[in-house]
Amino acid sequence: MKRIGYWMIGLSLCGLSTFAAADEADRLAALETRLNQLEQRGGQGVPLYASWQNGIRLNSADNDIHIRIGGRVQGDFAGFDADSSLPDFDSGTTFRRTRLYVGGSLYDRTIFNVEYDFAGGDATLLTTFIGIRRIPFLGTIRVGRLLEFYSLEQLSSNNFHTFMERGLSAAFNQYWNNGIGIHNSVFDGRGTWAVGAAKSTNPYGRSDADSQHTFSTRLTAAPIYQDDGRTWLHLGLSGIQRKPDGDEYRVRSRPESSVAPFLVDTDVLAADRVNQVGLELAATHGPVSVQAEWHQARVRLLATEDHDGQTSSLSGFYVYVSWFLTGEHRPYNRQNGTFGRVTPRSSLGGDGHGWGAWELAARYAELDLNDGPVEGGHLRNATLGLNWYLNPNVRLMGNLIRADLKEEGHAHIAQMRLAFDF
Repeated sequence: MKRIGYWMIGLSLCGLSTFAAADEADRLAALETRLNQLEQRGGQGVPLYASWQNGIRLNSADNDIHIRIGGRVQGDFAGFDADSSLPDFDSGTTFRRTRLYVGGSLYDRTIFNVEYDFAGGDATLLTTFIGIRRIPFLGTIRVGRLLEFYSLEQLSSNNFHTFMERGLSAAFNQYWNNGIGIHNSVFDGRGTWAVGAAKSTNPYGRSDADSQHTFSTRLTAAPIYQDDGRTWLHLGLSGIQRKPDGDEYRVRSRPESSVAPFLVDTDVLAADRVNQVGLELAATHGPVSVQAEWHQARVRLLATEDHDGQTSSLSGFYVYVSWFLTGEHRPYNRQNGTFGRVTPRSSLGGDGHGWGAWELAARYAELDLNDGPVEGGHLRNATLGLNWYLNPNVRLMGNLIRADLKEEGHAHIAQMRLAFDF
């Protein structure tokens, strides 16, 4: 009987080893098939995996390729009550911005972006470039259609602005031109520097003039950054030297409303050189933040029948304070000295069925375009703002504005914006 038992155990072990060998052979065959499939797919392209990170993201498995696809829509509604001495104010609505973009990085160091704005009926070319990042000492180099390195409000995305429009001093901003930009962060994110050179272009990125050019530079410092970004201080200095297109230079501004008419305007000035300087200050302590900028443009005028060539100084500033009633704070991006996205503690309809984030703000701004032979007007604005962040991507904004055009009259503006981005 013992011998029969030994024989049965032996046969069982032999059977198990046979099944194990067969299973191992099947595994090897499956691995070879999978390898062949991957090799064949490699000739067809790299698979990308989709995710949502406040927008559509496509990433390769090896993280060599990152693609961002997104856009924004901002719809404005405004009503006015203005003195008859001012230009006609017609209540109405408009799409302030309707943008689409695609950007990302290819094989780690190469970056790119293509962006168009369709508001107004034409496809306007915005930030469009190819670049290389993480270059020793230099940081990032970009070539294409770029924002000039000037002003905290100009370089911070309008998705993250506290008010519907930038302050009056933004009238000096020229925004996009074709050129090259170099920027980097230093001192472990405590400061940044940036320099750029560009040719002035039309809204479609075209320039036919040989003489027009701009040189821009910006320096920022964050001497205070604490409590995981809930407390910080930002200081900035920027400057531009501009050779106007065709020796023609113009500054004009609406009263911080995209639907309102222009109230101050230098008209076209004959000028062969413009030098601009800007100062920046911003700080946050928990839910409370303050922000201010001052800009001056010294315009070297050409001699005309009305005056000898001289230099006129045009200037503007704004200062404001904001308070998150629900306890959020304004994020600060130390890599480029700008603001980031506000994320509500509890989004509307999200976990806990919250009501999003609420922010109250007040701003005072001035723009003085009168100096010497230049008589563009002097405008002062006082603005109250209320923002409701339904979630990180959707926001409802409301602004009440009192605009005072010196020696001309007043206008009262009530406006709202529904904005979302992805």
